[in-house]
Amino acid sequence: MILAASRFLLPVCVLLLTLSSMARANPTIAFTAMVGSGNNIDTEDIFAEGYGANLSGQVITGSVSIDPAPLTQQCGASGACYGDFGAGAVSVSFTLNGITSTVVSTGTLGYFGNSSGGLVSICDPADGGDNYLAVGAASPDGMVQESIGVLFDDATLFSAYGGGDPAAAIDSLDSIGGGSGLVKGGITFMSPVEHLDATILTIDAPEPAGLAVLAVGLVGLRIVRRKIAS
Repeated sequence: MILAASRFLLPVCVLLLTLSSMARANPTIAFTAMVGSGNNIDTEDIFAEGYGANLSGQVITGSVSIDPAPLTQQCGASGACYGDFGAGAVSVSFTLNGITSTVVSTGTLGYFGNSSGGLVSICDPADGGDNYLAVGAASPDGMVQESIGVLFDDATLFSAYGGGDPAAAIDSLDSIGGGSGLVKGGITFMSPVEHLDATILTIDAPEPAGLAVLAVGLVGLRIVRRKIAS
């Protein structure tokens, strides 16, 4: 009986280890936005609707991926925000009319906010401000920039400081799952010939993978207990 339980427990442990590694994957935040009435002209037909097409009212879908490893704290010792000064830490992707543009941070100084090729700014009330998230990235030559900025209500309860750990700060953004707490926000797409602005309609961080791991683990333990009991 013990041998049978051990044989069953091994694949369960392997599965849990696999899912745990998945839980450490870079967090991804999905969003939709609508092009506004200003900065809405596709002057060079980038989005294949014709030169000078008016994109007002069209919906953009996109996503942001953040790797917390290269993030460094940018506020003072008692502050609560982080910035990206490492290549590849941030990826911002926009899709409009079936055409996708993706920009990955480069870490090159001076290309985004005169700081680097990418930026992550997280603020919460503990820092004396609002629950705010800003993420952006620029192309290697600094010519294409994509960014989002979102204000959430106080009930969102993410932790910008994260106990001084960038990974904990990024993980706390899971609290915006289901788009809850969105107050207002916008996105910007800029290139040498384009400048599109849009208002965020929805934003969502998927359910933390850790919860899925815990659920599978509990189910696995129940099955093992039943095997042992029988």
